Amino acid sequence: MDASKQSTELTGSFTAAAWDRIAPIMAEIEALPLLQRLSDGTLPPEVFRHYILQDALYLKHYARCLAIVAAKAPDNAQVLRFLGSAQKAITVEQGLHAGFLTQFGITSADVKSAEPSPAGFAYTNFLLATAYHSSYAVALSSILPCFWIYWHVGEAIKNRPAIEGNAFQAWINTYGDPQFAAGAREVIALTDIAARAASPVERAQMTDVFVRASQYEWMFWDSAWRLETWPV
Repeated sequence: MDASKQSTELTGSFTAAAWDRIAPIMAEIEALPLLQRLSDGTLPPEVFRHYILQDALYLKHYARCLAIVAAKAPDNAQVLRFLGSAQKAITVEQGLHAGFLTQFGITSADVKSAEPSPAGFAYTNFLLATAYHSSYAVALSSILPCFWIYWHVGEAIKNRPAIEGNAFQAWINTYGDPQFAAGAREVIALTDIAARAASPVERAQMTDVFVRASQYEWMFWDSAWRLETWPV
């Protein structure tokens, strides 16, 4: 199922309204040079190396956020569903990273010594703080954009004509893969379940963190395109 069609089928739900809210951000994400040139295979290797290294650092913290969110789930059924969907996504991404780190000559020592970019540092700290200090529903809403936006972007690129010899085809295949889509759909469904039990104030907080995380998704890709480092 196409990620954009998913939001249509969720009409009237919390997640459908949240997705509509970030339409301007999604337009900016879809126009990012990094994604455009990853799609057609012309992305400079040094930009992709910077991006995939930062993404490896991000995933390490994101996995911890997912564990915190799962621990806050209100019942065992949601704990198990969330852990299952999170495991799917992390397993897929770890496999992708392992292949690309080798392909682009990035060693384990490089990963260990790497410093997160300002955008990556801000994003992961936002997620960790939200996971620790917010309710299950709010924390869940903050981690949803990473699942959903990557699914949406992966599906969109996958549906374009394939470029023979595209060095980034594995990235496209990963985020357009049914396994990743299944994990994203599970988290969307769990977020709607949590939203139905949330108070009006809590639902407003859920929207706020969903929007903020979506902004950070744009910042993360944009910063990689600019090879962002700490200015001082």
